[in-house]
Amino acid sequence: MDCRDCHRWKKDESRCLDGKVNPHRYETAVNVSQVLGLRSICPFNDFRERLIAARNFGKAANERVPKDR
Repeated sequence: MDCRDCHRWKKDESRCLDGKVNPHRYETAVNVSQVLGLRSICPFNDFRERLIAARNFGKAANERVPKDR
């Protein structure tokens, strides 16, 4: 989901009301989750569920979760 389409996006300040980040690439999402933690990634991010599954189930999780769209 694009931030500008989200109901939590504050248009006049160009920022998320929750202070979340929304990486557009999986590699960036992995780096953000390692540095800032998984909770810093927007719950509407396309890669968040894949990151959660990878954290909980390891490499086998990436086979069960759909890849990039």
